Amino acid sequence: MSTEFASKSHAPTEMSLPVITLIIPTHLRKVLLRRAIESINAQAHREKIELIVVSDVQDSETDKVCSDLLSGQDIYIRRNGIAGPAASRNLALKLASGQFVMFLDDDDAWHVGFLEALFNKMPSIQNSLCYFNCTVIKESRPITGPVKLNAVDLDLSQTLNNNIYIKNQVHMSCFLFSRHLLAGLEFDTTMRGYEDWDFTLAVLKRQWALHLPLSCSFVHEVDDATTDRRGSSPGANDSNAILDYLYVYRRHASPSVEIQMKRKLLLDSVGLNIQLELL
Repeated sequence: MSTEFASKSHAPTEMSLPVITLIIPTHLRKVLLRRAIESINAQAHREKIELIVVSDVQDSETDKVCSDLLSGQDIYIRRNGIAGPAASRNLALKLASGQFVMFLDDDDAWHVGFLEALFNKMPSIQNSLCYFNCTVIKESRPITGPVKLNAVDLDLSQTLNNNIYIKNQVHMSCFLFSRHLLAGLEFDTTMRGYEDWDFTLAVLKRQWALHLPLSCSFVHEVDDATTDRRGSSPGANDSNAILDYLYVYRRHASPSVEIQMKRKLLLDSVGLNIQLELL
């Protein structure tokens, strides 16, 4: 995939390889992207993070945010090709040099102190696949900027189980992936939504995730008319969403008859009668 613009001060040497590569796909969200990057820059041990921001559209204001906030070891790419976070994440994965990989949506952010708490746990993590807690913040997004409405802290320690084969359970920003676990994996660029769920299931087939009781991300959600989330668009919520669910079900076999039954019940609830053996 070609790029229109890419910047990096230097390729990391073996001695300066980052511990974590954090990947942020972005699309015309200068204010929200600034909030996301500022939450990273406020972390202790920031120098151990390689931040890769990939924009899927030409936008001078996004360029400026990255010019203002990214550091020497970071990468900013303005790419060509189809729009969407899947292709942006795939491109960034090819460039990642960290021992671990994390993902963050451009409208989300990290908890203050997350990185320091994580690095205190690093000796026990090694090559594990881990996931953390998060805070879900409801906000409105008028043209003057985001307005926080309420926040709920989520303890995800008992959340991840085989029901993830029915629907997604853990936000992508809550996972810490060992880079070697991601070898050969890509986000599916043909999906209208849920490609992060599909990707997570592919990784979990290789290794199940361990929970660490750390507060990681602020996941911002918008329920009113000011939303610009792709997942809130008609194309992501109508029959295309059902097709994406079926696509995920066919790609990731049910681990038990119980999960098959739950898949069928979910599809029955939206008026889709599918034979149990196909789920």
